[in-house]
Amino acid sequence: MAGTFRLRAEDLAARGDAVALASRSAAVTYAELAARAAAVGVALGGAGVRPGDRVALLSLGRAHDEPVALAGVLTAGAVAVPLDATAPPARLGRIARARGCRALVLDAAAAGLADGMDAELGGGLPRVELDAEGRALRGAARADAGGDGGVCDDRAQDVACILHTSGSTGEPKPVPITWAGLDAFTAFCIDLVGLTPADRVLRVAELVFDLAWFDHLATFRAGATLATMSRRDLASGRALRDAVSALAPTVIYGVPSMFMKLVAALPAADAGAPAPAFALSPPVRTILFAGEVFPPRELAALAARVPGAALYNLYGPTETNVCTFHRVDRAALDGASEVPIGVACPYAACALLTLDADDESGRVIEGPGTGELVVSGPTTVDGGPYRTRDRVERKADGLFYFRGRIDRMVKIRGYRVEPGEVEAALASHPAVRQAAVIAVEDARLGKTLRGFVALAGDADDRSLRLYLAERLPPYMVPEKIVAMDELPRTSTGKIDYRALPG
Repeated sequence: MAGTFRLRAEDLAARGDAVALASRSAAVTYAELAARAAAVGVALGGAGVRPGDRVALLSLGRAHDEPVALAGVLTAGAVAVPLDATAPPARLGRIARARGCRALVLDAAAAGLADGMDAELGGGLPRVELDAEGRALRGAARADAGGDGGVCDDRAQDVACILHTSGSTGEPKPVPITWAGLDAFTAFCIDLVGLTPADRVLRVAELVFDLAWFDHLATFRAGATLATMSRRDLASGRALRDAVSALAPTVIYGVPSMFMKLVAALPAADAGAPAPAFALSPPVRTILFAGEVFPPRELAALAARVPGAALYNLYGPTETNVCTFHRVDRAALDGASEVPIGVACPYAACALLTLDADDESGRVIEGPGTGELVVSGPTTVDGGPYRTRDRVERKADGLFYFRGRIDRMVKIRGYRVEPGEVEAALASHPAVRQAAVIAVEDARLGKTLRGFVALAGDADDRSLRLYLAERLPPYMVPEKIVAMDELPRTSTGKIDYRALPG
C-alpha cells in the first residue's frame, strides 16, 4: 500500500464476504463492516463532526459495536478517544471535556453512563447509538459540543486516536497515537507474526489499552478475522477458557495475568485427559504478551499448553507503543530464568542513559550496562526522545532486560497506574488528612495497590474504597486501605514510602 497506512472504507469493502468480526453468535463480513462504519460516519457528519475532530467511544457490552464504532470514526477521518466503561461517569465526562470531543459513539447498554457524563459536562454530547452488531439505532443531532475539537491542522490530521494513562497530577494524561506510528507498528506486527486473512485474532484488550490497536488495526490491515469476546468472557478463567475454545483463535495478544488465569482454568495435563483438553495449540499458533513481567514459572506453564505456538515478549509504554521485542527460546524456559525484553523494533531507536544522581540529563551507555531506556521513532510521542523511567539492562548478548521502574509508576493487571493519582483521589475525601498508596505483592492477585491514610474524621476501609470506586477505574482502587495515626516521614519531611507496612 502506497503512503502511510490509514483505515479506509474502500479497503474494508474490497475484502467483500471475508469475515471481519466473529463472536460466538454472529459474524460480520468486511463488506458489512464497511457499510456499518459508513453509517456511523454519515451520522457523525450530520452532527457536524469534521475530519480531525475528536469523537469519544464508549461500549458497555463490548460486542461488535465497538470495532464498528472505531472503524466508523477512523474512516471518517476523525480522532478516536476511547473511554473506559468501567470508570465512573464523572471521570469520563472530564476526559471528554478536556479532549474537546464533538460527539459520542456508544452501544445502547452504555446510555446510563452517557447520561452521567452529560451531568459532568453540563450538557449532552451528540450521540450515535449502535446495537450489539454495530447497526446504527439512532444518529446524532447537530449540536455545539464545545471544547477545542473543531480546531484541525495538518498535525491533528495525522492523529488517529488519543489514549489516556494515569497521571501524577491527579488527572488522566493524554497520549496521541499517530497514523505514522500505527503504520510502522502494524506493518511490523504483520511481518513478525506472518498475519494473513486465514488468521483469527482474539480481541482481548480494551480500546483504552494500546494492546487493542494490534487486535483491531493489524487484523483489519491484514484482512484477518477479529474474534470478539464480551467483557463477561474475561471475568474468570473458566469463562475465558470457554470463549477461547469456542472462538478458536490462531493469534492471541494479552497481558501475562490473563494468560495465567487461562492456564489455571485448563484441566491438568496429568489428569488423564487427552491432549486437546489441556492444550491450546492447535489452533493457537502465536502468543504475544506485554504490559507486565511474566513470572518465569508461569510462562513455562503457558508454553507447555501451546506446544506448537511461537511466543513473543513485547515491551513499550503507551508513549512509545511497542519498542522492543523478543521471541522466547523454548529451550531456555526452565521456570526460573528471566526472559529478556529483547532488541529494538526496526522503527525504534533505543538507548540507555546513565542514572547518575548528579547528572540529570544522563550520558549514553555504549555496550553492556544498566540505565534509563530512552526511545525515539515514529511510534513515540512527538517522535521522541522519550524517557521511559524504566531501568533496563543491556547484557553482553546485546539483549535488553527490564529491571523495574525508576519512579513510582506500577503495572496493575497490565494497566499503568501512577499511585500519585490514586493518592490525590483518596486525599480529596473530607475525612482524610494525608494519603499514601504503594504497590504490594499478593500471592493470589499478583501486584495490587494498598492505601494508607491519616484521618481527620470518621471513615473506614469500606467507605474509602467505595468513595474511590466512584472516581477511579476498578484497577486503581486499592485492595485495602489502612488507617494510621500519622504517615511515616523521612528526615526531609516527605512521606517515607519504604516505612509503610507492605
